[in-house]
Amino acid sequence: MLIIIEQIGILAILGLIGFIAFKLKWLNQEINTNLVKLIMRITLPLLLFTSFAHADFTLDIFKNGIIVFIMSISTVVLLFIVSSISAKLLRLDKENNALHRTNSMFGNVVFLGFPLLDALFPGGEGLLFAGIFQLGHDTLMWTWGIFILNKGAKKTSTSTWRHLINPVTIGFAIGLAFMFINVEIPNVIFKPLTGLGQSTIYLSMVYVGAILAQVRVIKVLMNYRAWIVSLNKLVLVPVLVVLIIKVFQTTGLIHISTEAAGVIVLQAGMPCMIIISVLARDLGLNDKQAVENIFLSTLLSLFTLPLLFYFL
Repeated sequence: MLIIIEQIGILAILGLIGFIAFKLKWLNQEINTNLVKLIMRITLPLLLFTSFAHADFTLDIFKNGIIVFIMSISTVVLLFIVSSISAKLLRLDKENNALHRTNSMFGNVVFLGFPLLDALFPGGEGLLFAGIFQLGHDTLMWTWGIFILNKGAKKTSTSTWRHLINPVTIGFAIGLAFMFINVEIPNVIFKPLTGLGQSTIYLSMVYVGAILAQVRVIKVLMNYRAWIVSLNKLVLVPVLVVLIIKVFQTTGLIHISTEAAGVIVLQAGMPCMIIISVLARDLGLNDKQAVENIFLSTLLSLFTLPLLFYFL
């Protein structure tokens, strides 16, 4: 608990630096866009590659990896069911229904999830399972998620499943291949790649802080729809996932490691996915509502993530 609270604090400080930098106009939208490109095309693929290439492949990792992938799919499905119920209770129109569901279903498993899990489970296993979770999560995001957003929009998004083939998934795949065949990479190559990859932690949190700096806090706190999304995303479904894992462990139906269980629960409880606001803007949807969902859920996650880990 002390470790996760400390890591949440460290990430919050990094986010605060990005928040202040944007308010002081040291960062702007153009820099933010380029920062995302740097992270998604260079530093994050290197982080995944070096983490996986350094890890030793075992049968236990393989079995747990399959469970993590299945649970990532199951978590998104559970969030869809819960958000569909809350959307009906709120009597949302077609546009806000789409945003409510997708903001609930898909979480910030990369920009916040990867740094936290890498620090919480050092040695590569945390990132390994986080990457597997992201694979299932993003597969649904770029297919099912785009379908839901398109239904709520006046125009159709050009974003498709082809987004799954990107530097991140390529770095993931190459890293897995190196782990399976157990190739030793010379230190003169491995060390600079590792250092550059680890900069993802700092860059991603500065980016998150800069995104949150664009929101009017008072308005968000009075937005009841954002509170419902946060309740679905941070509490209801993650607690349900904890209970499912506990049943598996107690009955002995499935053996799951501490690291894999921690990754599943924490990734399930991540705040709203930032890319949803970008897609909403592209489709002409209410992107301000999406950003407010992201802001409130990210703020509340600083408290809910340690509690989820404690509950687990």
